[in-house]
Amino acid sequence: MDKNVFSFRMADGGVVKMEAHECLPSTAALAKEYAEAGYPDRYVVFADRQSTAPITGTRLKEGQSEEGVFMSCILRPSLFAAQASFFGPMTAVAFVTALSEHTESRLGIGWVSDIYCEGRRIGGVSLEGKLDSYSAFEYLIVTFAAKLTPETFPPRITDMIRKIFESENATLPMIIGRTVLTRFFALYPTVKTPQKFMDAYAKHFVLRGEHVKLLQDGKQMRVKVLGIDIKDGALMVENRKHEVLRITRRGGVRIPKRIKLPKVEKKK
Repeated sequence: MDKNVFSFRMADGGVVKMEAHECLPSTAALAKEYAEAGYPDRYVVFADRQSTAPITGTRLKEGQSEEGVFMSCILRPSLFAAQASFFGPMTAVAFVTALSEHTESRLGIGWVSDIYCEGRRIGGVSLEGKLDSYSAFEYLIVTFAAKLTPETFPPRITDMIRKIFESENATLPMIIGRTVLTRFFALYPTVKTPQKFMDAYAKHFVLRGEHVKLLQDGKQMRVKVLGIDIKDGALMVENRKHEVLRITRRGGVRIPKRIKLPKVEKKK
């Protein structure tokens, strides 16, 4: 298995070690294997291409893969499960903020941590953890995945310069991945104080006014998204009876792959 391992320091002083691959079936699966084997905090598995894409939602045939940022970070946080309820919104803010530094395309956040680009869902963030007997995390794996195309993320001069000076082996997706990690670890210490990032989450939220499918009591209903409650991250929706419902769990909610974006007025 061909791989390169890079180390770099984050703004908080912590060192990230990134194991980079050209293509993997799943960065999350390999990261979980490493976490179980005792790999340390902030060990990252990265791939430019991935042949299975549950987060991006792309249907791939055998032998196919998609290109973009696919990255799973092993964390060993001093957190109890109850303290990690805002991890999804926090990682989504870090992801969309980082991606916005590499494109002029319009980006946004779905619920809880889907990422949209020009109205199309391109990926998101997933979390998988293991708890010990005290309900604290033995490990937590944060996976960032986004399908990137030359049309929406064209190579930029600043990225090309960074590629030359940072490492001759670095790829452009790796440069973007490093930006994601930088933004993530800047927010990481604030996970217990969500008021520091939930306003940004609400600002980037793009499902307001859209219709989603909600599964309740074995029945599927179409509801309109009103917004999110920044106090607890709940999705606020309205059913056909004009009743307002609070949704606190992602399971049972089907988020659209495409949404309508407001038209941008052309500059005269």
